Amino acid sequence: QMCDWKSNARDKALLRETWSDDFEDLYTLGSDIYLHIFRENPACKSLFPWIVQYEEEGRKFTEAKEFRAQALRFVQTIAQVVKNIFHLDKMEGFLYDIGQRHVQYAARGFKPQYWDDFQDAMQVALTNRMNNLPVMAKHDRERVIVIWRDIALHIIVHMKEGYNDGLKGINRFPS
Repeated sequence: QMCDWKSNARDKALLRETWSDDFEDLYTLGSDIYLHIFRENPACKSLFPWIVQYEEEGRKFTEAKEFRAQALRFVQTIAQVVKNIFHLDKMEGFLYDIGQRHVQYAARGFKPQYWDDFQDAMQVALTNRMNNLPVMAKHDRERVIVIWRDIALHIIVHMKEGYNDGLKGINRFPS
């Protein structure tokens, strides 16, 4: 269930202050998200044939260019939401479409409950990131953790809606 996030200018400013478009920061966040998912639900690795191949060859998939690309792809979605934080309603179709596109992975083993794994991983990685920010007032840190939790929920709710509708052949945002 989507929480009722009624943000204000200060919340949006906090969100933007705690976001970084630095390439390494983005890669680290994306990497943390996927590593959390794979730790909590190793079956998710099967969605990425190159991970299976790397593991069979005894190589670290985290060093693969495919992993780097996937980690960055995921955080680019978060970056789009942050960039459009003052127009979140306009992001609904964008997120819904990502969910629609994931229907193609159902044949590869993508399960609807994986959305919850992604949401949990985003919340954990973003909370860890907020807790590691060097200088921030305690109340701001606590507030921004709640805001990021709500943003993760917002992202996944709309992706999940797109996915579930896509399984039924419905598209509320046809292009």
